[in-house]
Amino acid sequence: MLTQFAARRLEDQLELYDEWADRFEELPLYFMTFHGQQNIKTVLDTMKHAVYMYDITHVVVDNLQFMMGHEQLSADRLAAQDFIIGAFRKFATDNTCHITLIIHPRKEDDEKELQTASIFGSAKASQEADNVLILQDRKLTTGPGKRYLQVAKNRFDGDVGVFPLEFSKASLTFSSSKSKAKLKKVKEEKAPAAKKDPDGGAGGSSKP
Repeated sequence: MLTQFAARRLEDQLELYDEWADRFEELPLYFMTFHGQQNIKTVLDTMKHAVYMYDITHVVVDNLQFMMGHEQLSADRLAAQDFIIGAFRKFATDNTCHITLIIHPRKEDDEKELQTASIFGSAKASQEADNVLILQDRKLTTGPGKRYLQVAKNRFDGDVGVFPLEFSKASLTFSSSKSKAKLKKVKEEKAPAAKKDPDGGAGGSSKP
């Protein structure tokens, strides 16, 4: 994470390590000391404490399946997942806090792109979410695959689209070239064939 934050390989520039480590320490970044399956009430209590004590406004849960564990039966597991998603939704609303919940997709054919329906579990995850981002990874037999970030749902203004991702080995980050990234708004009524919709450029971020 320090390499990503500095956007450079600090082991090759040790004289800069202390400077970037000091900057990293100043970030309002906190980690929950949870690993593996956890009780949702314990997680929510910890999040509530963080919001109260440190004014946290964004929580990242990575990932839902790992937090739930694998002990429940399939039917009970789906019901439990819906309950957890509903609890996170309520927490976000009650505490004015953004929650990014990472969910692994179902097994799909390598040739097919992931869709909102590919999210593991019921449709509640995508229904409750204000935004749905899908990390697409297209594997090619002729060479390296292509990765891009797809905005599949945007409750704010409806703009959806894709951002091609390029991996930087030096900084260990994925970023989107400003010249390539395009975000296109989906409209219910198609424009006339002779008239093209203007493309809006949107840059990606190289932050971790």
